[in-house]
Amino acid sequence: MISRRIALGQLGALALAACDKADPQPDQAWTNQIRWRDDLRQFEGPGLQVVRSWDFAASLHGFVADGGELRHQPGVGVELISQSGDPKLRSPTGIDLPGATANLVLVRMVRAVAAGPWDGALYYATETHGESAAYMALPVETWPPETATPVTLVYDMTHLARGEGDWTRRRISQLRLDTESAPGGVVLIAQIALAHRG
Repeated sequence: MISRRIALGQLGALALAACDKADPQPDQAWTNQIRWRDDLRQFEGPGLQVVRSWDFAASLHGFVADGGELRHQPGVGVELISQSGDPKLRSPTGIDLPGATANLVLVRMVRAVAAGPWDGALYYATETHGESAAYMALPVETWPPETATPVTLVYDMTHLARGEGDWTRRRISQLRLDTESAPGGVVLIAQIALAHRG
């Protein structure tokens, strides 16, 4: 996590570097300007355009669990119940979206039951490679979500933890979100969105 913060600083993301959960300022980091409208069930923010989204209030949209169980909560979202030390929520294949058109991945969720260390890594597959530790992102905010507190995880895909630059050069075919790192954890996910911030 520390090396990632240093890397972001070296890339000149001054606003991000200054926003390590410090007291909010009028010029706070752009990630703090991304809001979830619960009444509309959508993400909003300056310059934010949602390119594609999966609202789990209606259905699972073909998402599946690996190392865990999915339980649909109609009108609310989907629970990923961890049954292993590495539970994953995986999208269907065939997203077929140029990464350059969606430089953010947004996840609205609640960590309902914490059972172990938080992972939070986002992996993806493209037309040229499958899921790999060589291509992954971490949320801009590196803190683990507090239990029972709704949060929006923001993944800046232009600054990957590994595979720098790959996302924006490829067509994205699949997503994978890792959550708890122990059995018994429960994460309620309301929506996942691919978005672009100009």
